[in-house]
Formats: sequence, structure tokens, C-alpha cells
Amino acid sequence: MRPSYDPIALSVPDEEVRVDRDQCSWRGQERFTGFIGETLDGGVYEFQSYRDGWLDGPSGQISPDGDLIEEEWYQGNHLHGITREFRQDGTLATATGYRYGYPIWIVRFDFDGSTVLSTDRPEPVHGQPELIDILGSKNPLPPLRGPEDAADLSKH
Repeated sequence: MRPSYDPIALSVPDEEVRVDRDQCSWRGQERFTGFIGETLDGGVYEFQSYRDGWLDGPSGQISPDGDLIEEEWYQGNHLHGITREFRQDGTLATATGYRYGYPIWIVRFDFDGSTVLSTDRPEPVHGQPELIDILGSKNPLPPLRGPEDAADLSKH
């Protein structure tokens, strides 16, 4: 599965971006907007996207052949949206819905990448619902899509 964007061509070198104490990313005197990435051992390309200094948009890993291995979605510096993991043949293996960094639901797919094998809702960790409420009141983000959108790659 190839991404609909090209983080490799759009990336700037990691060393051109610095992170301040508030976890805001800067390129020169401006908050960074764009992709950073690096090629790991084995040729896997790992990337992150930023908007106005914050993690925002797709991040993940791409195989040496250009296919997605994993795609995560961030909003306002929080893992917030649908993270998808793909098999080597490009089929969808799992999709997990995250809200403010916490997994809310997980959908597992059969080898065809479209047949749902299971949908789970992990038990919240101690204090998770309260923390999500606090984060939501300080930094409101759009509602998380439901597991029915897990296989729709246009929805995150």
C-alpha cells in the first residue's frame, strides 16, 4: 500500500529541525511545517509530519519498496486518529483508534486486508478517562472516528 503523499521527497534533514523545551519544533526562526525523516538499517524510511511546530498529520514507516509498513495520525502533538499496520504484501493487518495517545479500539483483519476478524476495546488504564477529559478541555481535538472506518484509508 503506497501512501497518497510522498514524505521522502518532502522531508528535510532531521538536523535542520530543533525541538524546544515545550516539544515545539523549529526550523530556523519559524515553527516547522513539513516532514522530517531518516532511513533506518535495512532501508526502512521513518518519517513524522509537523504543522506549526507540532506533530500533526501522518507519521510512520515506509518499506524500501515504497509501501507503508505503519501509518499513525497525530493532531496537536497527540497521537489522535487511526493508526494502521500493513503486512509485507500491502494488506491491512490492524487498525487502532487513538484518542490523546490512548488506544480506544483495535480492529484486526484477515489476510485479505478487508475481512474483520475481531474488534476489541481495551480496558482503560487507571486515570485514563479523566486524563482524556482534561486534555480535551485544554486542547480540544475532533472526535475519534469509530472502528467502522478502520479499513477506509481516506479516513484518519
